[in-house]
Amino acid sequence: MPTVILGILNNANMSMKEVSNISNVPFSTLNNASKKPIETWSIRVLNAFAEGLKMKPSELLEKLQPSTYKLEIDDKNQIIQGVYIPDIENYYAIRTVVEIEHLEGWNPTNTDIRYLHKQALDPDPSLVKEVDDVLKEYHVKTRR
Repeated sequence: MPTVILGILNNANMSMKEVSNISNVPFSTLNNASKKPIETWSIRVLNAFAEGLKMKPSELLEKLQPSTYKLEIDDKNQIIQGVYIPDIENYYAIRTVVEIEHLEGWNPTNTDIRYLHKQALDPDPSLVKEVDDVLKEYHVKTRR
């Protein structure tokens, strides 16, 4: 997306001319690159923009590339990110947590879902105690 870099520069109160001066990459090179898809950029151009923005090139690349993450939930088969959860109550409990946290920016993987499922079946006693302590602090009664 050619305009993404312009938005990032604008948010940083940085001009392409300033990036050119900081990185010693000609303005015309940066300007031409900004009009093209990032897939066509050279490493030199990416590094120049990153240097001007005081970012690591990998961080800038992450901001420039659209996210390809997809949260896959199959209610019919009780599958989240490829993990089958046989118990319907556990499935919906895990699904709810995953969806809420996903809205907050978490992109759970298959491994994350397996971990949540394992914790639902056999919770870590130290985590249970920690949660119970917090709930007691706020006078919340638990089923235990």
